[in-house]
Amino acid sequence: MPILENLVSPECVIPQLQAIETEAVISEMIGHLIDLNRIAPEDREYLTQLVMERETQIGTGVGSGVAIPHARIQGLPEVMAVFGRSVEGIDFQSPDNSPAHCICLLLVPEEQASQHLQTLSELAKVFSQCARREQLLSADTAEEVVQILTAA
Repeated sequence: MPILENLVSPECVIPQLQAIETEAVISEMIGHLIDLNRIAPEDREYLTQLVMERETQIGTGVGSGVAIPHARIQGLPEVMAVFGRSVEGIDFQSPDNSPAHCICLLLVPEEQASQHLQTLSELAKVFSQCARREQLLSADTAEEVVQILTAA
């Protein structure tokens, strides 16, 4: 069963990210989860730091305008995702040096390593398709973004 269908909903989409730097984008996306009452406000700095630690090990920009910042978090109750778009593009140290316009933040419970890999694999399949990336950038609504991400 596809994981993305259960993970990405319209309320987890940020149509236009406001931040323009990597750490600020990650903090904004975590803030979105706080606004949805999915994580506690006091965890924002800690979670941002964990995702940024992963970024410093190896950038999570996958190229072609895509980044998938992620971290495994001890004590997290469930996998959480936020999809955000940036017209300007954000530097996620992509191998092709292109800025990321489609960013999907993943927070995964520490003990769910296999689901973490499955989710990354599903996202890689979606983002590897040029037409899907273009559709994601031109989608008018959060519902459209979810349909594009979860289309078989």
